[in-house]
Amino acid sequence: MKKTSIVGGGLHFGINTLTQPFFALYAAQLGASTASIGGMLTLKAVLPLLIALPAGQLIDRLGAPQLMRWGNRITILSLALMVWSPNLLLLTLSQLLIGAGTMIVASSLQVIVSEGDKAERERNITRYSAWCSGGSMVGPLVGGAAVSAVSALRLEGWLGALTDGYRTAFLIALFAALLFGALFRWASRHVRPDPGFGAQLRTVFQPREIADSYLKGIHLVRSPGIQFGLLGTFLIHFIQSIWIGFFPLYLDMLGYSAFVISVLVSLRGLAGMVSRMFIGRLTRRWSHQALLIGAGCAAAVCLLLLPGMGWHAAAVGAVSLLIGAAVGINMPVSTMIMVEDAMGDRGKIMGLRLLANRSSQVAAPMLFGLVGQLLGLAAAFYAGGAMLLAAMLGFSVYHRTRGAAVAIKQRVEVEK
Repeated sequence: MKKTSIVGGGLHFGINTLTQPFFALYAAQLGASTASIGGMLTLKAVLPLLIALPAGQLIDRLGAPQLMRWGNRITILSLALMVWSPNLLLLTLSQLLIGAGTMIVASSLQVIVSEGDKAERERNITRYSAWCSGGSMVGPLVGGAAVSAVSALRLEGWLGALTDGYRTAFLIALFAALLFGALFRWASRHVRPDPGFGAQLRTVFQPREIADSYLKGIHLVRSPGIQFGLLGTFLIHFIQSIWIGFFPLYLDMLGYSAFVISVLVSLRGLAGMVSRMFIGRLTRRWSHQALLIGAGCAAAVCLLLLPGMGWHAAAVGAVSLLIGAAVGINMPVSTMIMVEDAMGDRGKIMGLRLLANRSSQVAAPMLFGLVGQLLGLAAAFYAGGAMLLAAMLGFSVYHRTRGAAVAIKQRVEVEK
């Protein structure tokens, strides 16, 4: 089951990156404005914000396999809505559902993969992250090929609307989710469903229990390692949500074809997969904290550089590669830090991690949607990059100041 979960990370990310780069383009074809697209992408993170920690608590109580199955079912339903949605209302509902489904799937897979001793855990997390990057690379290419093929048929008179190409990409993602569900069900066939699942679900999602799970989560945030992991997760996923949601829209405005856009998006996944090969060397040379800060600063600078390079495909590709390398380093390193600091609460830790992830997915579309609507997408990239760079540098100063204060305190206690 652990090997299936590692490979499943690739399928899961492939499904996400197959659909999300074309979701904004599809919504725009149906008549949505930039601000409306930002609102829809924000809704994707709203439900996970409310259920992230309760879902983590359910994983700890009932086990990750059972929650993984339910998360995949929700994902399948949301993809079906994307394929057959005739209007923006159902398309908006699909974003609410896919946010919850992917959050549950990702949390469950990471809990399964992070089992075992430290050496096995870090090895499996690195492999899982590499598969995720592979999925992030292949997904946009498959989607771009589907959209381009359908567009070619449309020009020949076989199909009638440009939106048919986007729906074909969503349909491929739906079949991939069905395949993944079948494979995982076979791999976890020895895990019996908990007969008390319904009762546990009702208990965990009571208002009092939800509040209690968030209070316990806040208690875990006191750990410096978890603070670093959450910050790295928030900032990198902020950038990643922008890259997946608005980067294709920006390139489309500049006149790039769907296939070229898919290639440029997939370069991020390629760089992420390659960067995982050097994680061991990097962690031996630098601390996890230094790697997270460096990756965050590099990704923020990429956002600042993009508007000035938008007309040069090779330059855009270089920026995409650098963003991918930063994300590729961040994902396994932030997970290693957080799991190491709270081994007994892996479900809650992954819930916290996904909470930070979804918080960034609320903030990013809101900022980009509003600034992009008022001042243009180029200004939105400048604003997002400047904000993230300031946040990373500020946290770096805070970490150094706090570390110095702790060292002085320890020295004084020793002298006493």
